[in-house]
Amino acid sequence: MKQFSLPLLTAEDQALRALWTPRDIWVHLDEYLIPEFLEDRRLERKGVKRIHFDDLAAYLSAFSNTPDGGLILYGVEDGGTVVGCGGLDQSQINSIEKCHTTLCPGARPEVKRISVTVDGKPNFVIAIYIPYMGRLVETNKGEAWIRYGDSKHLMSEEEKRDFRSTRQELSFELELAPYDYPGDFCSDIVDDFCESFRRREKRDWANEEILQDRYLLRRDGSTLKPVNAFVLMAAKSPRRTIPGCRLRIQRFSSLQEGVGETYAPVQDRFIEGNIVQIIRGASEVISNYLYDVTWLNQEGKFITTPEYPKWAWFESVVNACVHRSYSFSGSEITVKLFPDRMEIESPGGFVPPVNEATIYFTRAARNHHLMDALRYLGYVQMAREGTKRIRESMSQYNLPDPVFKQEALHGVVVRVTLMNDHETRKRATDKDVAAYFGVEIWKSLSEHELKIMAYAFHNQAIQVSEAQRITGRTWGTSKKDLNKLTDLGLLIYEAGRFSRDPKAIYRLAPKED
Repeated sequence: MKQFSLPLLTAEDQALRALWTPRDIWVHLDEYLIPEFLEDRRLERKGVKRIHFDDLAAYLSAFSNTPDGGLILYGVEDGGTVVGCGGLDQSQINSIEKCHTTLCPGARPEVKRISVTVDGKPNFVIAIYIPYMGRLVETNKGEAWIRYGDSKHLMSEEEKRDFRSTRQELSFELELAPYDYPGDFCSDIVDDFCESFRRREKRDWANEEILQDRYLLRRDGSTLKPVNAFVLMAAKSPRRTIPGCRLRIQRFSSLQEGVGETYAPVQDRFIEGNIVQIIRGASEVISNYLYDVTWLNQEGKFITTPEYPKWAWFESVVNACVHRSYSFSGSEITVKLFPDRMEIESPGGFVPPVNEATIYFTRAARNHHLMDALRYLGYVQMAREGTKRIRESMSQYNLPDPVFKQEALHGVVVRVTLMNDHETRKRATDKDVAAYFGVEIWKSLSEHELKIMAYAFHNQAIQVSEAQRITGRTWGTSKKDLNKLTDLGLLIYEAGRFSRDPKAIYRLAPKED
């Protein structure tokens, strides 16, 4: 086995190499760089005790379908030990190098050998660079794989269809749909769309001419037939053929949604209809589900706002409706509200070249014609402008930047997470307490103490039984809570004649000048 004595890398060197593409690694790789690269999205290590060619074909497919491609190193074990390929016979080496021709013919790998020393003897590692192809690459078994993190993922038929549509191999939104125009469509939405088009484009066209020009209707012989994009935008019952065309909104009282018996959303609502109706309905429901909170702005003033800026969550919902994959026909968009965050999940992955790192300055669309139609209706900005507006509106509320992440859960989803800073922001019912006692005291009180002080403020006094009722804590614990607030100088205790005397009371302390 080979042991290397390497110079200590600086943090800057490590950061730069973390940005290398698989091609960069392949070009620069030598005996001394091999141990520096752990398995990740870019690189897979393979020992040589047993060569599984079906497994190799799966990795050829996975890296061919992953933006930037990937690199396979034969002769390096999973733990990083370099064992070399010198023990393989020529037929095995030949089979590795030409595997793609029969087992994954869509892949276009490049192969080279890297000299290494193992146990004091010359040896070599086989380095295979697999470029990203920009179209779906399957194995000879009809399987398509993709790389997520340090593992490969077998695509479902829905994922393969979505992959093809985002690479313009086929287009779900332009497929003809079994609906009748105009009877199966909402006339008010169609009229609004066409009127907006005439106003903006200054063309006096009939509705049917506009819908054909925008690729929403297609002439089939002597009849005009709608396509899926038109169904999504304006059909009366789009779920007849696209069951996932709906949005689910849930509110949870805990930081996790739970499973089984612990899964208990306090609010749960489905919004159905076409996308225009979903956006309108979701906007109303989410607005009602959000709490108002009081927080200290940069000018040192208390202001009351919803938990999240509207443009942040509204734009996230619109983006999810417009850019999701409708090839995942049974999967809906979900909006989940937790005490500390809001999560918006949409079926389908990022559309290349958009990813987590490029989302603010790269433009791409899965459903071009649907997006174009909704722009005329005033719901859509260009993708990169929408994400910038989400970030800017969060910044205006002194909240963290949104997090965009692609994950393989029940299929592939893109999740947008908005954090609400619940640790320092209190419900708006506490605003008067905050103003009365001042910033530092307000920030130091716990949730149950704020409830007590809000009650005392509005009623000028509070008893132990009342504190017990509004906090849900025991009588003894509530007594300790009130005594603590008295010690802080916020309340003044007036004793009764005996223990648990109902006449004993805690009065609000006068405000200090």
